[in-house]
Amino acid sequence: MMLIRDRKNFMLGLAMAISFGCVFASLFMPWYGHGRCAFQASDDLFNSISKGSTHYIASLREHTQAVEKTSVAVSLTYSSQDVAQQAMMLLEKTGNVVMKDEKTLEYSGSLGAMLSAAITDSDTAFYNDANAFRDKYGLLPKVVMYRWWQTLKETERALKRQKMFPEAVVVNSVIVKGVEVGYNYFGIEPRQASNSYGVLSFALVFYVLYTLWWGYALFHLCEGVGLAMKGGSKKEV
Repeated sequence: MMLIRDRKNFMLGLAMAISFGCVFASLFMPWYGHGRCAFQASDDLFNSISKGSTHYIASLREHTQAVEKTSVAVSLTYSSQDVAQQAMMLLEKTGNVVMKDEKTLEYSGSLGAMLSAAITDSDTAFYNDANAFRDKYGLLPKVVMYRWWQTLKETERALKRQKMFPEAVVVNSVIVKGVEVGYNYFGIEPRQASNSYGVLSFALVFYVLYTLWWGYALFHLCEGVGLAMKGGSKKEV
């Protein structure tokens, strides 16, 4: 049986450990809005704040002006006929696109028009407008954005093969700052950190205090059973 050497420290540590466990258990309860636990709510909060700082549409439109009048002719290969047909819907109004075979499209037209259409859909996805995608394409938003990702990736590869490297860089920026943002953050409401400083401050202070709480609980428990760290004395030879 464990020998308690300092009852006061041990009981204090035990009380702190039990109360820590109670609070920890409460964090898993669905008490934090919409049936979420604290961890889900905090994830949603930080995802919203993260999304609020990733709206690059204006800068992308400015960046793509450099290729606004650039004509391209590229071959785009997809994984299946259905995927190729869906991608074809995205490109129909931006240039001349024909089905070369079941999985391959031949596109010729303005690179600027292609990227502008992708940016527009990325902006629509950023603001979670599912109805706009349904009316425009009859597809789910994430399907549209994934088809854009596939299309632009294929376009980027084709441009590199043609040694059109500056144009490929512009395409990549639209993929990373437009299409991927629209896809990854779809369904999340954007929030600005400046409008959430109260809850952010609370989360930070709570995290620090809660960590110290557990540390001191262990400290007092160890003191109570006689486990203490002491500095060693240096012996001169």
